Amino acid sequence: MNTNILQDKVVVVTGAASGIGKAVAVQAAKHGAKAVIVSDVTPEPREGGRTTMEEIEELGVPARFHRADVSQRAQVDDLLRAADEFGGVDVMVANAGITLHADGFDVAEADYRRLMGINLDGTLFSAQAAARSMKARGKAGSIVLMASMGGISGAGMTVAYSTSKGGVVLMAKSLADALGPDGIRVNAVAPGTIDTHLLRTSPGIAEAAEGFRPRTPLRRLGKPSEIGDAVAWLGSDLSSYVTGTALLVDGGLLAVI
Repeated sequence: MNTNILQDKVVVVTGAASGIGKAVAVQAAKHGAKAVIVSDVTPEPREGGRTTMEEIEELGVPARFHRADVSQRAQVDDLLRAADEFGGVDVMVANAGITLHADGFDVAEADYRRLMGINLDGTLFSAQAAARSMKARGKAGSIVLMASMGGISGAGMTVAYSTSKGGVVLMAKSLADALGPDGIRVNAVAPGTIDTHLLRTSPGIAEAAEGFRPRTPLRRLGKPSEIGDAVAWLGSDLSSYVTGTALLVDGGLLAVI
C-alpha cells in the first residue's frame, strides 16, 4: 500500500542494499518520501536482482547511493552530508548490521569486535550524526534504530548478536531522553523471523525460523516490506508522541514463547 505519510521527508537508510534495509528504503519511497539516501558498503544486493536505487527511482523518487562503513565515524558523518542536497535528514534509519556464522558462548574475539563495531558502534554513530544534523537545522526529526527480537529474548546460538541488539534497544531509550528536548524522537524496531535471503542462506537460522513458524500466532514468517512499513510509521508524524520504545514486529512470537 502506498501512502503519503513521509511526504516532504528526507530519509537516510544504512545497510540498504539488501534484505530488510532495502525494503525499508523502498517502502520509504512508497510512503511518499521526498528523497532517499541509500547507504551500504556496496550497491549490489546480496540476493541479486535490481538495486535499491533502481527500485526507488522507478517510483519517481529522487535517490542517491553513498558508500559508507558505519563502523567508521568519519564515514557516517560524511554520509549525513549527502542529505544536504535535499535539505537535510528528517528520518534516519540505522539499519546496518551483520550476523556471525559462529556465534555461541565461545565466539571468537575478532568476530565479536567486528560485529559490535557495526551493530552497536555503527548504530550509535548513525544516530549521533543524524541528531547533529537535525539540531543544526532546528528539525524535529525521527531516528529509528534496527534492533531484533533477539535483543529482547536471548539465544545460545546468538550470544554476540543478541548482546549487540539488546544494546540497541537501550540505546534507543537513552537517546530518546537525551534528544527529546530538541523534538527528536528515537525508537527501535525489533523484527522477528523475517523471510530474507540472509535467513534462507543461513542454515542454523533458517532451521530455527521454521521451528518458530508453528509457534507464531500469525503462523508465518514476516515480509521485509512489513518492517519497512513499521519504520515508515515511526518516521512519520503519525507517531509524533512515540519515543523511547522498541516496536516488536514479530507476528506475536515473543508474546507466547
